[in-house]
Amino acid sequence: MSETDEIKEWQTHSAKTKVAAVLMLDKIPFSYDEENGIMFTAPSFYVEKLKHRLVCAYGCRRYPEINEIK
Repeated sequence: MSETDEIKEWQTHSAKTKVAAVLMLDKIPFSYDEENGIMFTAPSFYVEKLKHRLVCAYGCRRYPEINEIK
């Protein structure tokens, strides 16, 4: 990770169990509630890799919708 990679907040309601499992494997802290879904912090490049891994290695049928919290 370089100095220009900014940590951002993200949230998702897509593929919650699979997203949570991968975040736990990667030791990324996250929280969950019914209104906001899964919320975590990570750089943008991690989220793009996470989406790809979920489709290719964890059986998601399509890329999950993971949105930045602004």
